[in-house]
Amino acid sequence: FSFSVPPPVSAMTIQEERELGEKFLQEVKKRWPFIQEVSINAYVNNVGRRILQALGPQPFDYQFFVLNSPEINAFAVPGGKVFLNSGLILLVDSEDELAGVIAHEIGHVNGRHAAKQISQQMAANIGIALVVRGNTAQNIAALASDLLSLSYSRDDEYDSDRRALSYTFKAGYDPRGIIRFFKVLETLEKKGGGGPEFLRTHPVTKARVERAEKIIEQQDYRYGK
Repeated sequence: FSFSVPPPVSAMTIQEERELGEKFLQEVKKRWPFIQEVSINAYVNNVGRRILQALGPQPFDYQFFVLNSPEINAFAVPGGKVFLNSGLILLVDSEDELAGVIAHEIGHVNGRHAAKQISQQMAANIGIALVVRGNTAQNIAALASDLLSLSYSRDDEYDSDRRALSYTFKAGYDPRGIIRFFKVLETLEKKGGGGPEFLRTHPVTKARVERAEKIIEQQDYRYGK
């Protein structure tokens, strides 16, 4: 008696990430209104483009969108689609803080963190593979919901923080901007109410802030030097 084990599903390719990002964008458009104000979109895109220009050629064609939502949140999906809620933009106190958030999300994309999690699920669940490598609208919607509530691992968050500090410094922003934003979020969390949505998908800990401070010191990321 013998049986064969089906081969594991391979990791997502760059092209598959791009295609999934396009599918996800269409799903987001069904769920949330987008900010149409030209000046707001131009501002966010200018910050994003400034960061990308400092990094050089990228594997993805990044796009930045502002959702009309009071929730304090930002997220990115495979393929370079970065979304920021209007509630988050109203909360940031400076362009350096906004740049830190955007750079952090770019870090998740460049680190392929969501793609790695999806690939792991694909290996365990052929249904996920069919979503990524198929076009069933219902399944795409289900995967979109999963991505929205995706919680990154501690190592993924550390990696995105490290990338964000480097990216913002290279782009001429104060890398401590994201640390200041983290501290604002911590203050809001202490006031109760469960804390901002951003904290539920990107948990901020004391160790994480201390780690970012140490990286700035070690790498000599002195703003304006």
